[in-house]
Amino acid sequence: MPTPQRPGPDRSRRPRPENQYNWQDGWAQPQPPRTRRGPLTPEQQRAIARRARERRRRRRRTLLVGTAGGILILSGIITALLPKSVTGEAPEAESVATGSAQLVAPLPYGGSSDAGDASASAPAINWGTVGPVQQSGDQGYTYTALPAAPTAVPEFGRVDTSWFADAAFLGDSLTAGFSASEYNIDVGGALICGYEGISPNTIVNRTTVTSPDRGDEVAMDVLTNAQPAKLYILIGTNALVQTGNDESFLAYYGRMLDDLQAALPNTAIYVQSILSATQETVTEDAPGLAPDRLATINAAIQGLCAERGCYFLDLNAEFRDESGYLLSDYAQPDGVHLTVSGYNKWVSYLCTHVPYNKNNPYQAGSTYYLSDDLKQLLADIP
Repeated sequence: MPTPQRPGPDRSRRPRPENQYNWQDGWAQPQPPRTRRGPLTPEQQRAIARRARERRRRRRRTLLVGTAGGILILSGIITALLPKSVTGEAPEAESVATGSAQLVAPLPYGGSSDAGDASASAPAINWGTVGPVQQSGDQGYTYTALPAAPTAVPEFGRVDTSWFADAAFLGDSLTAGFSASEYNIDVGGALICGYEGISPNTIVNRTTVTSPDRGDEVAMDVLTNAQPAKLYILIGTNALVQTGNDESFLAYYGRMLDDLQAALPNTAIYVQSILSATQETVTEDAPGLAPDRLATINAAIQGLCAERGCYFLDLNAEFRDESGYLLSDYAQPDGVHLTVSGYNKWVSYLCTHVPYNKNNPYQAGSTYYLSDDLKQLLADIP
């Protein structure tokens, strides 16, 4: 037989408490009984509307602050998860293998090296002025670097001699040797403006000179008409054979560069350092070509290049011995001019010291040579 259930209390009949908590005074006080209010006055309606608007504004402000905080937190999480190469740090593995070395795509730089302002906005990458520098040791990859100009251009990959097809060479009898038929030096069909006995003042004063191939001409006029894409300069040996005219020589050299830049506004100018002579020749016939003096002169020429934005090539470093004199292995009996092997070494130096560009005519086997397949893969890179 089931146990009868006791009836529970009738909650519907529980009396309403007379005291309610007052939040302002902090303790319970009797509340007046609620009464039905009459119609609201216009002032009361406006006050209620104002309070409603304030509540909506507070809700919107809270929502905006919360959204902004969420975005900041989310962006921080994304930044922490992104690879280093995306956040601007040096990449470690994102590269394209090319034999024993790798090519790493250029990073945007925070301003130029000349400005010295790392906070400047990142400039657009110019493949003609940004290039890889071969790392030493067993790192096995390359990084892109700021352009070497106007300081000395370092060694990059090897271009073939078609690089010189749109180039011109300006200089004295050393440069004239490029066009000597008995030497048969391949410079890709470059325009050779080599004249015996000239100095920077010859170019500045527009003196008539004699070309072995073309006869009498004014070098500046020939170059102005040709408008080469590149100009290689090696001038100064004749003017510096004797000592005592350094200031005059450098003044003319600076004026020569200014005149050439004015006449060839779209030409990249490569200034080559002046070569020393063999030790015997310096001692007996050419005291002005002594290594210590040429070091000072070449440093000053490099400064002139830096002021004007010309490329500087430290050619003398390629041909000097431990004491700074011209290596006898590459010198003619006069101790100043070069042999055929010397010219081949000269061309080889120029082919490995060019500003990097992905479209350069790199020779197969060069560190930066790209196969046709890799060229196709990189075709869309700006």
